[in-house]
Amino acid sequence: MKDKIVTFGEIMLRLTPPDYNKIDQANSFHANYGGGEANVAVSLSHFGHKTCFLSKLPPNILGDGAIQHLRSHGVDTSYVVRGSTTLGIYFLETGFGGRPSKVIYNRKHSAITRVDAKEFDFDEIFKDAKWFHVSGISLALGQRVRNVVMEALKYCKKYDVTVSFDFNYRAKLWTVEESRDAYKAVMPYVDVLFASYFDCNTILEIPAEENITDFKIKRAKVFRQTIKNYDVKYVFGTDRTIYTATENSLAGYCIAADLEKYTDPIRFNIYDRIGGGDAFASGVIHGLIKDFNNPCYALEFGLVTSVLKHTIYGDVCILNEDDITDYMRSNGRQGVDR
Repeated sequence: MKDKIVTFGEIMLRLTPPDYNKIDQANSFHANYGGGEANVAVSLSHFGHKTCFLSKLPPNILGDGAIQHLRSHGVDTSYVVRGSTTLGIYFLETGFGGRPSKVIYNRKHSAITRVDAKEFDFDEIFKDAKWFHVSGISLALGQRVRNVVMEALKYCKKYDVTVSFDFNYRAKLWTVEESRDAYKAVMPYVDVLFASYFDCNTILEIPAEENITDFKIKRAKVFRQTIKNYDVKYVFGTDRTIYTATENSLAGYCIAADLEKYTDPIRFNIYDRIGGGDAFASGVIHGLIKDFNNPCYALEFGLVTSVLKHTIYGDVCILNEDDITDYMRSNGRQGVDR
C-alpha cells in the first residue's frame, strides 16, 4: 500500500534569546530543532499521516537530539544517514512591534552538505511512497545536496509519487542567478508548487504582460504560463500583510490551468512566525491527499494551519486535524471563490 509521505532536507538547531531580547543582549538561549522539510513531516504526522524524513546528521549528541525531536512527533528517521561532524545552527532574534525578526545562519559546513545519493536506498524508500516534498532551501545547500534531490525525483517518477516543491528562495544562501539552473531542473518533476510571483517571474524567468496593471491578473497569468511550461497541476501561495512584527494577516491563493481561488484574509497575533510557510504547505498537502479534486478546501485548510501555527512556539506545527477544522467551522471558512 502506497501510504508514506517522504520529505528531504536539513534539520538544524535553533537558538533564540528569551523575552524578545536581541542577540547581543542574550546570556542564554532557548534551543529547539527545525528545518523546512522536517517541519512539514512533523505537521503531517500530527495530521495522521505516515511520514519519513531523509537527511544527513552528525553522529554526536546534537544529531541524536534532532533524531529524538523527529521521533517524538512520530516521524520515521530510519533512512537518516549519519556522518561528518557538524549540525547546522541558526540564531533567531524575535521581532516585536515595529522591530522585525532577524535570522543568522551557521550552516555552511553542516553534515548535509557532505551527503551523497549513494547513501540512500531510493527503491526501498519510494516503492511504498505516495508523496515527496522538498524545497528550494535544500537546493541552496550545495551541489551534493542538489544531486540527492534530483536522484530522489527520478525515483518519484519511477514509482509514480506525487511531488510538491516549495520555492523557499533565501537570498542569504545564494543569488537569483546562482539558483536559476537548479530551480529549472527540478520543475519538470513537480505536481504541486508553492510559489510567489517573484519565484516564477524572476527565478524561472516567466515573462509578465507589462500592460496589465492589476497585479492579481498579472500574477495569475504568470502562474498559468508556469503551469503550461512545466505541467504543474496547482500553484499555491499566501499574501502576507505586516502591521507589526507581532500582528499580520494572511490570505491564500490557488491557481490551476482552469481554476483561480482566493481566500479572505485572516488577521492574527503572532507568538512565533517561524515555520508558518511550512505549516501552510503541510495543510495544503493534507487537504489534497484527502480530496485531490478539491483544492479549494486544501487551500483553506492550509491557510488556517499556517495562521494557527503562528500561535505555537518553535518551528513545528503540532496541531491535529480537528484543531484546524474546528477553527474553520467556527469561523465559516469553507473555501469560497471570489
